[in-house]
Amino acid sequence: MAGSHAEDTVAFTRNGSLGGKMWGSTVSTDPFGSGLPDEAEYPVTSAPDIAAWSENMLFALYDPATDLGLWLHLGSHHSDWHLWEDRNYVYLPGDAGILSLNAFHRTAPELKPGGANTHFRCIEPWRRWKLTCEGYGVHTSLEQMQTGLATLGKMQKFSVDIDVEFVSPVWDAHTSATASGMGGGSMQAQEWATDHYEQMYRATGRVVIDSQTIDFNGYGWRDHSRGPRGSSVSGAWGGHVITGAVYPKSGRTWLLSRYWSTAGEITLEGGCVYVDGKFHYAQVTSTPRLRYLQLRGESQPIGLRWDGGELALTMTTCKSMYTAMTKHMAVGVDFSGPAQIYVLNHGHCEWDGEVGIVYLERSDQLNNFVDDLHFPG
Repeated sequence: MAGSHAEDTVAFTRNGSLGGKMWGSTVSTDPFGSGLPDEAEYPVTSAPDIAAWSENMLFALYDPATDLGLWLHLGSHHSDWHLWEDRNYVYLPGDAGILSLNAFHRTAPELKPGGANTHFRCIEPWRRWKLTCEGYGVHTSLEQMQTGLATLGKMQKFSVDIDVEFVSPVWDAHTSATASGMGGGSMQAQEWATDHYEQMYRATGRVVIDSQTIDFNGYGWRDHSRGPRGSSVSGAWGGHVITGAVYPKSGRTWLLSRYWSTAGEITLEGGCVYVDGKFHYAQVTSTPRLRYLQLRGESQPIGLRWDGGELALTMTTCKSMYTAMTKHMAVGVDFSGPAQIYVLNHGHCEWDGEVGIVYLERSDQLNNFVDDLHFPG
């Protein structure tokens, strides 16, 4: 069970922002040399005295050989720190549709990060995690997903047992925005957290759907965020892009993020590349946008520039899931109001002849679309 040992959790005693060096502890065993303390890997064990404070962990992964994808999320609810939420999706192979599972659990601190059905366990900070989940997911066909919202109906049992091994250094949003000279904006300007990092990995294990066992051998992206959620520091959420890729043969990776307000002001932006065993923070020069909904075959630009290199690539989607932001990320689409759609994709992208496995996450207001994204001022 995740976090079943006392040493798997770290007490939280600070308040305010925890970005970059403000995490507190300076002890780090990160083999990639990110500089973040091991404390940043674990969930906190006592509630911070900060309104709407929450902690969220996400693993998004895909196996191109079996065409199976997973989106596994655990987080404390911003209105009640003691309640942890499972919010998980299974992208079934081919055109079989989506399974979605959502539940809340009053998890004991020593059992975090864990929920009613899902458990994450850190085996070795910055290197290895174990992901497990078992439950019943609501089945939504691709046709229903494209035309409305998921409704309670057919349910399918599934279980997940996945070992994660990280293949890239951590990209820390605070450091990228304030210290690298390659990013922009601020974590303190975000309405969803004040600390956030991302990392790429390889994932192996088994997924059982009903009575079918599927061996999983894929790659993915993860993040970990802490801080007040829903504070509207910089205005209402306008949209975002997160994307990252792993190139299995060479070991190269890249990732980038961009967030903006309803007025089109970019509140946070940054990226990185990991090539020839060296990590570089990178300037974002081109990002995908969510302008329309397409299940597969969508081509999107990727652009990054760093000291000594530049990328101008095109990624192509092969797997998609749509969710409605204003309906608690329910599978499907809701075109009322601003039509805040949250799309989760997997795909591929070629770099110097090598094909990489890509995770792409986007949100936008399709009825209130802002073409001109810009930094304030």
